[in-house]
Amino acid sequence: MRVREAGAALLGLVLAGCGAERLEEVSGAVEQQRLAVAALEARLQALESVPELSFILSEYHVQLEEQMFQPLLKSSARLQATGDSVPHTFYVDMLLQVEVPSEGFVAVNRQVFPVFEGKSRVELTQVLPIHGLGKEDIKVTLRPMNWYGSQRIPEARVTYQE
Repeated sequence: MRVREAGAALLGLVLAGCGAERLEEVSGAVEQQRLAVAALEARLQALESVPELSFILSEYHVQLEEQMFQPLLKSSARLQATGDSVPHTFYVDMLLQVEVPSEGFVAVNRQVFPVFEGKSRVELTQVLPIHGLGKEDIKVTLRPMNWYGSQRIPEARVTYQE
C-alpha cells in the first residue's frame, strides 16, 4: 500500500509540475491581453477626446431683397474656429433666427456647413412675411449651435467681429 501511496504522490507531483507550467503560460497570455486592452483603451480615449473650440463670426452681412411675390432676407458671415487642436474638416450646425416684432413673426432656419482648415463661409436665407421691411424692423440672430457630432457650442464660445 505504501508503494501505491508513493506512486500516487509521485503522480500528484508530476501533475502539479505540469499544471504549474500551464499556469505560467496562461498567466503570460492574460498579461499580454491586459496590455493589449490597455493600449486599445488609450487609443480610444485619444480618439474620443473632444477639443474645446471657440468660434468667431466676422464679415457679417444682412441683405433684404424685394422679390416679386416674396421678400427675402439673406444673411452671410465668415466663420472661423479656434482652439488647441482644430480638426482639419468638420461640420457646424448654424442657426438663423429672424424676428419681425411688429408682425408677430418668428422664423428659425438651421443648416449644416462644412468647415475646412477652421474656416467656412455661411449663407442662410429666410422668407419675410411682408414687403417694405427695413433692417431696423427685423431682429436677426446668426450663430453656430453644434459642431461635429452634436458638440453643443455655448454662447460664451461665440465671438462677433465687424
